[in-house]
Amino acid sequence: MPSKDIALKDIFEEIPHRLSKILAPAPIKELLPTNFPSTELRVDFLARLEDDSILHIEFQSFNDPNMPFRMLRYYLAILERYPNNPIKQLLVYVGNRKLRMKSRLKLRNLTFSYEILDIRQIDCKLLLESPDPMDRLLACLCKVEDEVYLIEKLIKTMEGMNDEERKDYLLKALTLTELRPNLRIKLTEEVKPMPIVVRPEDIKLSKKKLRKDVLYRLGLEEGKQIGFHEGEVIGIEKGRKIGHEEGFLRALQDTVLTLIRGKLGRVPEGVEVKVKGIRDREYLNALIEKLINSGDVLELLREERLLS
Repeated sequence: MPSKDIALKDIFEEIPHRLSKILAPAPIKELLPTNFPSTELRVDFLARLEDDSILHIEFQSFNDPNMPFRMLRYYLAILERYPNNPIKQLLVYVGNRKLRMKSRLKLRNLTFSYEILDIRQIDCKLLLESPDPMDRLLACLCKVEDEVYLIEKLIKTMEGMNDEERKDYLLKALTLTELRPNLRIKLTEEVKPMPIVVRPEDIKLSKKKLRKDVLYRLGLEEGKQIGFHEGEVIGIEKGRKIGHEEGFLRALQDTVLTLIRGKLGRVPEGVEVKVKGIRDREYLNALIEKLINSGDVLELLREERLLS
């Protein structure tokens, strides 16, 4: 199961106060079991509301063309268990690309629909001002106009936590921001002075993804530990330490290439060599912002003299 899905389920077991008010059409009365053993299905979130209806929320990080069929299967499983309760379904899209999924299925003898919400329609400030730390965490995925303010709020939230709570909170934030690469890099940079030890097993990624991860680029090797302390990456077990400046450069370069590949489906010939030759972190950060907002990536690459 992808790490971001695990983090979302962990967070929602605690029902973030303000987000639950935004997503739920009525107050939540009780949480309900999310697994359906007879069908081997498991939903992300299921609750009974005060009006006695059943609310099903599903989180989705990529555009799945089969989502209407999946939501229909969930609906039938829920209906079988709660035949006398109205069922309300909501799909919350948390991905980084444009939402393209349909919320309706129309067949010859069946019409089925559910609600769909792009979480970026929610202003992150609504959640950042909540007293619930989990609300502030999920603000990372919402509409963010001021990344500095968001990161300051997250760091302020961690100040009152003990070491294990702080580490758990930070790992959840880093997991969620896998979906927001530019924000993830900035967050990682800001938390370097915090005395937090991170191990490879703490970051629930496959070995292949781990080697591309920004934390790994900062000095994490398989089987080793690192610590963020006074702005330095400290090796705790045996093994060499990757210089964190070089690590950030590679992470930024990889993010640029990932954004290009995501928007074009490929990296044009010659671009990768030029990107990996860029040594200016400020320029790379600016380039990431331009790529995120660009409607014509090829033209942008020409303007930046990365493409002939």
